[in-house]
Amino acid sequence: MKKLQYLILTLVVFSASCSTDLNVLDDYKETAIVYGLLNQSDTAQYIKINKAFLGPGNALEIAQVFDSISYRNQLTVQLEQWKNGSKINTFTLTKDSSIAKPAGIFSSPKQILYKTKAALDQASEYNLIITNNTTNNVITGSTKLVNDFTVTKPFSSSLNFTNTVTKFKIEWTSSPHGKVYGVTLRFHYLEEDKVSSVVTPKTLDWVFGNQTTLSTQGGEVMFVEFMGEAFYQYLQSRIPVDNNVKRYLPSSGPHVDLIFSVGAEDLSTYIAVSQPSTGIIQEKPQYTNLKNGFGLFSSRYTKIKTGYQLTLTSTDSLYGGLFTRNIFCDPNTLSPFHCN
Repeated sequence: MKKLQYLILTLVVFSASCSTDLNVLDDYKETAIVYGLLNQSDTAQYIKINKAFLGPGNALEIAQVFDSISYRNQLTVQLEQWKNGSKINTFTLTKDSSIAKPAGIFSSPKQILYKTKAALDQASEYNLIITNNTTNNVITGSTKLVNDFTVTKPFSSSLNFTNTVTKFKIEWTSSPHGKVYGVTLRFHYLEEDKVSSVVTPKTLDWVFGNQTTLSTQGGEVMFVEFMGEAFYQYLQSRIPVDNNVKRYLPSSGPHVDLIFSVGAEDLSTYIAVSQPSTGIIQEKPQYTNLKNGFGLFSSRYTKIKTGYQLTLTSTDSLYGGLFTRNIFCDPNTLSPFHCN
């Protein structure tokens, strides 16, 4: 969009200094914007397809017109599954408008996505084929799926955040076709209103910075680590003191989940290219891995390890420790940190 606006400005300035009229809306060229990330850990796959536009008047007003950015019935969207050099299946995606688009610059809340509930095979490669049945333009892309991988640490389902000598480590081996890794520690707790006694389950996500592998072959040892007290410091920084509620750990169910989000190499490149510029040159290069279109067709994978519990010493530090004793309390009436 930025490049189109720059082109319009350049042409307007040029035409103002020349006696020959120039119509910037001549010679329409179809430009489709496509985003799709296949993920075999999801129950459905979605492809988002919009069209770039150029028209008379205010571009921000045109962007609010549904037909300006959306294809209605022109497209056939298919996924081809290939394995060992042979095509195994072809899946035709259906239009889906069940997911509302948040309000913003472009038309909302209605949007058209293309959906399939076909089961994906991590040993296969998938080709995306988008055919415009009106213009005969065909957009193609290809991706391999990020494979499953093994989490090697923590060894136990009991998590100890009270070690003051050794750092707590989350460790895994990289996945074939996986390039960029994000790790989230999700903490579960309960919040009870002191007046109504209504108990509400709550979660807090501690997101660690992305890491990239040296290759996409898999098998690299990767990890994030931190001192145990940093866990309590993070809770203190994100959960405000509130004397109207009691907060404590659930008596059943997990205290902690570990969530791994992995992206393929094309997704990693897209993320890197899309980072804000910090140098003198502010214009960012345009990245696409599609033929006859712009955008991204790649893959990602989500792995969730759940069932982790805090050890008794870690629980005591939550209820009575320096950082969180004013935020959490123990529902056990015999505890020195019992909720008032």
